[in-house]
Amino acid sequence: MLLQEKMKMIKFSPNEKIVIKFILEKQELIANYSTIMIADETYTSPSILIRIAKKLNFRGWIEFKTAFLEETAYLRTNFQDIDANAPFSKSDSFVNIASKIAQLKMESAKDTLSLVQRESLQKAISIMKNHDEIKVFGLSNVIFLGEEFVYKLRHIQKKAEIFPIQNTMFQEAVMTTSKACAICISYTGESEPLLETIRLLKQNGVPIIAVTSIGDNSLTRLAEVTLHITTREKSFTKIAGFSSLESISLVLDILYSCYFATEYDKHYDYKINLARMTESRQINNQIIRDD
Repeated sequence: MLLQEKMKMIKFSPNEKIVIKFILEKQELIANYSTIMIADETYTSPSILIRIAKKLNFRGWIEFKTAFLEETAYLRTNFQDIDANAPFSKSDSFVNIASKIAQLKMESAKDTLSLVQRESLQKAISIMKNHDEIKVFGLSNVIFLGEEFVYKLRHIQKKAEIFPIQNTMFQEAVMTTSKACAICISYTGESEPLLETIRLLKQNGVPIIAVTSIGDNSLTRLAEVTLHITTREKSFTKIAGFSSLESISLVLDILYSCYFATEYDKHYDYKINLARMTESRQINNQIIRDD
């Protein structure tokens, strides 16, 4: 859940609501305000800002202010000329629809890249490298993206698995040992079957790499490290999950590529030799054909 959404949902006192309203109206201008300045303008006290921050699960005002400004900056970047939920209208021609979907995918890629944090990425790759096996957990159509990721890993000799049948996830989690790590994918971060799977994994000491939306959610709280995906779509009022699925796919490609680069020559040689030994087909297209 986005912080600004959470601010509208939590039950605050009348004076706290006045301060919340002020912060939401000011948006990025809050950067220029101290607790005393806000208290003066809202006819409240600085201590109210501390109480608000703690109700929102922050240690104090500075931590809350930093998170609020980061979220505000993110929401004002990219996706200014296209709606992730309804990128085209019924009056658009097929060619216009094609153009808008292409634009949406490019915006999703830029948005995702803006969320990549070096420390989080390095930690995720370290976890993948230092565990014998990678297990991928997700639900619904996310499974298709996970299957492609697992396919790539297996073709550079990294043991990896995904579980397309939801009913088997719990048993697989119980059977997973701390020699494996888990990549858990959920846009909302609140899918209960996935969360129950993670709880079972954590009982066995399995580290969790989360791939999920920005803001506070249950998946992020359970994970050792989180890689964020573009967070622009509503839960239900969208034509399709164009941007979220594009973002998940990109994050998984980044994980694969960074892992590949940790032993580039070894992985490259293995993949090429595997292809030469197993792929035999006549290719007439000179661009595609390997000489």
